[in-house]
Amino acid sequence: MATGQFYYEQKRLENDLISLEPFDQTIHITKFFNQTKYHPDLLKYVDFPQTETEEQFTKEVYAPLHDAPGECLYAIIDKTKPQTSSTEPENQNAYAGTIALTNTDKGNAATEIGIMIFKDFQRTHVGTNAVGLLLQYTLDPALDGGLGLRRVEWKTHFENVASRNAALRMGFEFEGILRWHRAFSLGVPVEALEKRNGTSGELRGRHTAYFSIVWEEWDEKRPKVVALMQKKY
Repeated sequence: MATGQFYYEQKRLENDLISLEPFDQTIHITKFFNQTKYHPDLLKYVDFPQTETEEQFTKEVYAPLHDAPGECLYAIIDKTKPQTSSTEPENQNAYAGTIALTNTDKGNAATEIGIMIFKDFQRTHVGTNAVGLLLQYTLDPALDGGLGLRRVEWKTHFENVASRNAALRMGFEFEGILRWHRAFSLGVPVEALEKRNGTSGELRGRHTAYFSIVWEEWDEKRPKVVALMQKKY
């Protein structure tokens, strides 16, 4: 079940190692919810809504994404794992994480990639190939089957060194850090800000590291991304 309101076609994407399947609530949401519940480190740098049940998660997290035209969610399937059909629930052992096009701006031909790889699939071919497939789809020209977008962003908490390194490795250019970019609910309140403002419960602030790949550099970067996708782990 593809994201119904997405600005562009949500194609199924694949190579020899992985496939990106449109996220299907009936197949993928249980494992996704359980992964975030039992592996809280996945959310260390993500200001994710706190939900206690799968039903609450579906209503408060998944449903708004499904209905937003700027959001496009994929399940990452590791094709190197035994499977009969990537769309059948029994193949949860091959479901390796999620990747999304988010904050998509059709008028400015720009989007952002967000990715979460489950614990057992980290430091494998999965993340590199998932990002690579989406870069090809978003930045390749329409004549080559892509969307021909002008800009693809990667944004992350400035303390998330692994994510920052991944962005650089995949060819994204570092643009800078937006200080106090947003309030961040995780962690202890900011006492200095409380004292200054005479308030209580001031949330931490997320400083956000910005990266991007833009259209005029993609032809040069593309072969390097493809080479990374073919690398043996």
